[in-house]
Amino acid sequence: MLARKIAVRVGLAALTVLAVIAGTFVLEFVIPANPARVVAGPKASSQVVAEVARNLGLNRPEWQQLLSYIGGVLHGDLGYSYVSQTSVTSLLAGRLPATALLMAAGIVVELAVGGALGLWDGLRPKRSWVLASVNIGLLSVPTFTFGFLLLLLFGYVWPVLPVSGGLGAAQLVLPALTLGLLGAPYYAIVVRDQLREVLPAPFVRTALAKGLTRRQILHGHVLRVVVPPVLTMAGMDVALFLSGVVFVEDIFAWPGIGQLQVQAFSNVDRPVLMGTVIVAATAVVVMNLVVDLLRLVVDPRVRAESL
Repeated sequence: MLARKIAVRVGLAALTVLAVIAGTFVLEFVIPANPARVVAGPKASSQVVAEVARNLGLNRPEWQQLLSYIGGVLHGDLGYSYVSQTSVTSLLAGRLPATALLMAAGIVVELAVGGALGLWDGLRPKRSWVLASVNIGLLSVPTFTFGFLLLLLFGYVWPVLPVSGGLGAAQLVLPALTLGLLGAPYYAIVVRDQLREVLPAPFVRTALAKGLTRRQILHGHVLRVVVPPVLTMAGMDVALFLSGVVFVEDIFAWPGIGQLQVQAFSNVDRPVLMGTVIVAATAVVVMNLVVDLLRLVVDPRVRAESL
């Protein structure tokens, strides 16, 4: 039963990736730009542009281009960049570790900050309206606005962190804080609500009657109920981060796939743009699958429902 559910989820994940590829491919033809013109240059004649389009396969019907592209993807071929004539796979391989590092640092920040604030608020007898106001404020700020604010404060007003871009630890601080602090309120709310729901539960009263300390009850019983929804949110954050990381990497000159995606969009570099979308979609479905499997291990209720 469990193996069947996992197989179904893997199949649905593969269909999701294929649907994203097809949808993105179709949307690219709506963009009012001609990749052949971009490659040939603004002063190239129409004959040169037509020759470039023929060499790139852009003169074929759209459905043939889509089927050809999907066939290449299934064989691990993401094509070549129109601009740099470099393999898209090698371009993404060089950028993906930087994006993964930034996403991991952002998730660590939001888990640490959001989890700590949620525990603090959930264990209080009354809700903290100061924390609620801070959460609402952070949730209402756009990613690029918050990023520029941190860049202004800690890069220029108080120049304690570099703003030149790069892969150093110091360059990682501001973009990680931008992603993490904006996501922390979600975790604070979930942890607080879970605590408010679990603390009055009968099994907590039973643990108190057995003489267990507050710390033992919190670590041994309560957190086992709080952790699964937090893991689910962490998996969903991969999708949110892959959308927000585009702005963050562009603001802080972080050399990841988000910055590469912006450059590809500006250059109408269709293979690179498609490659970044495929990587993002695959990362989202894989992380959601991993989170589901982790919930089976952590939460006995989910494991019992799957048997």
